[in-house]
This record gives sequence, structure tokens and C-alpha cells, in this order.
Amino acid sequence: MLRVDAHYFIASNLFTMKWEQTVCLCMLLMANWACEPEKKSTSFTLEKVEEISIPIRDCTYMNPANARLLETDSGTFLFAYNHVEKKLHFIDFTNGRVIHKVPLAQDGPDNLSRAMGTTLLGLDSIWVTFIPPAVALINFNGEVVFREKIPNHKVEVMGIYTPGSRPILKYGNELFGPQPYFMDFQNMDKSDIFKHELLFSMNLESRKFDWHEVYYAEDFWDAGKKISDYSWAMRGSKIYIAPLHDHEIIVYDVVDREITTRKQVKSQLVDRFQFANELIWDRKEAIKTRLSHDRYGYLIYDEYRDVFYRITFPAIEVNDDSTEEELMAQERSRPIAGIMVLDSNLSLLGEHLFEDYEIHSSGSFLVGTKGLYISLNNENHPEFDEDSFRYQVVKFVIDK
Repeated sequence: MLRVDAHYFIASNLFTMKWEQTVCLCMLLMANWACEPEKKSTSFTLEKVEEISIPIRDCTYMNPANARLLETDSGTFLFAYNHVEKKLHFIDFTNGRVIHKVPLAQDGPDNLSRAMGTTLLGLDSIWVTFIPPAVALINFNGEVVFREKIPNHKVEVMGIYTPGSRPILKYGNELFGPQPYFMDFQNMDKSDIFKHELLFSMNLESRKFDWHEVYYAEDFWDAGKKISDYSWAMRGSKIYIAPLHDHEIIVYDVVDREITTRKQVKSQLVDRFQFANELIWDRKEAIKTRLSHDRYGYLIYDEYRDVFYRITFPAIEVNDDSTEEELMAQERSRPIAGIMVLDSNLSLLGEHLFEDYEIHSSGSFLVGTKGLYISLNNENHPEFDEDSFRYQVVKFVIDK
């Protein structure tokens, strides 16, 4: 019987926060009958626009969590979480100098000690989510402007986790937050899937919360128990929910309050997911199992080119002699990764497979006017440099 890591299962359901390791740690097997996506007749080429190296001037992770690129009239900046200082940094993207730090207090009236993610919206607001479920607005001095508890609906939710792959979204006067996890995974059955709504909203004027009737597909557990997790993005009034362990992408219209599309968007590199019908208590064995199965990663919307990117993680051959530490590094920075490029209708324009150890594919993706910024700081690369932020700016040339 195929199994899932008990350590990961417990951690994900308790939302144990490790900012620098936001890699999803479980995947599932899916039957090969999933529909092939529509693919247009195109010539597809990855164009390397520019390679950027920026010195790290503070003690921080070279692939920072919750990173965002800010292109303003006064300059270009990197917004990111510093897990060492437990502060949010605004970093000059030309020289690496930290121009402003937002403290995240661990006690007192502005206590953010149980924070589970931060999202910068615009240039004037930072939103924080928590365990137990709550959302807060803080200013750039780290002061809490207001904080609201998020009520439960059909199930008791333990917390709201908002990493870079699943940030808070905003449309009009509403915020939208994610809730991808099953709360009682081992004891629930297929019918309980429809007790787990995948997102909530908060009206910024009334501060009233609503849970939305958006669920994983009816056949999500037909072939076995899939761990629930997703990445999401927003285009206009629609939220695009892309499960990490399923080919489907769900499109939800926040104005009409309805699912407009459920589309199979399958990568040619992703065929074999991992089932999770039984816990794996041996940590090393669990990591090996995860690495030997396929899954998806980030879904990213590029507003400048009106396309989506979906990261893919093909399975790798695992060396039985590898230590647990070596396997964990391979999981944080997958040796092999690819990218799908989708148009606004989620039709596949093309796919690209990166060279082994070429990129860090677990996070730190940035979208800017020049293109998509992809971190080159793969921890397993021979030239890995932990003293610099290193990005490759790419575009995808598509000739119809």
C-alpha cells in the first residue's frame, strides 16, 4: 500500500511554519485517463533575457519566502521575509541594500507570533494570516491596524497558511484567502471532501466573512487518497486554483460567485502522482517516496504578457546511499523541474524542461516588465552561492 510521511501529515495539518521550506511535501497517484489539454500549433522558445546577481547584505535565505518584485518610479525593490530576523525586508534590487525593515513582533499589542504568512498588496498594505484562523492588516512599522478572527463553517479549520504560492488576493473591496487542506485526512472519506471549502472572503467595509462553495473535483479521491494542496493566481475577477496533485485547474468568478471552468491542464512531464493511503513514519523513506513521484508547483500569472506559468516537478531517481540531509536539499531544490506556459484560456502554449540543477523551482518567482525572474540558487548546483540573490530573467517566444 502506498503511504504518506507521518511527519509531513502532522506538520501540514498543524500548519507548522518554516518559511524557508514552503515546498509541498506530499503527492498522489492519479490514473492515466486524465484528458490531454488543448495545445495550439506554435513554435515555442525560452529566451534568456538577463542574469542578475545581487549581494546579500543581511543574514537571510538566498531563496526568500513570500518574495515579490516592486517596480516603482523611485526604483526596483525586492520584498521578502527574512526568517533569521523574523522581519519583512524591502531590498534595493540593484545593490542588495535593505532600505526598510518591517518588524513582526512576537509579543505585546502587535503580537504576530502565530503568523502563517504575509502578503504585500499594492504599496500600502501588508496582510497577515494566523493559526488559529485570523487575518490582520499591519502597516510598514509592523503595527497591527486591525485583526479579525475567521469563523469556521462546515469544518473546524486549524489555521490559514499563505505562502508565496498561495497569497492573499484582493478584488474590489474584498480579500480572498486560501484553505487547501483536509482537516481530518486519515479519518475522512470521499463524501467529506465537500465539507472543505477551498477559499473564504472578507468584505473590507463590513469585515464580514464568507466561505465559498468551491471544492476539489468529485473524482479527486477516486484512485486513492490525495493530499490536498494548491497554488493559485488571479486574473481580473477570476481566481485560478491549481492543485499540486491533480491536472485540473479550477476557475472561480468572485463577482458571479460561481465556478466557470474546470479544465484538465496536463503536463507531458507529470503522469504519476503519489497516493497517501497510509502514514510513513520513517522520514528518509518518506522523502525518497516523494522525490520518486511527479507533481505540480507554483501557478503564476504574468500580467504583462497575459499568460500563466505552471511549474512541474518530474520524478527523479533517488540514490539509496544519500543521507537524509542530502535528500532534504534535493526536495527543497529539485534537481529536475519544468514549466508550462498557458494562455488566458488555459490552453497549453508550450513546455520547457530546465537543465538539471539549473533553477530553484520551489519558490522565489518574480514577475516584472522584463519577464519572469527565476532563482538560479539551486542548493545542489556545483556553483551554488548562498551569498547572492541570483535570478535568470526569461521570456517565452511563441510564434503562431
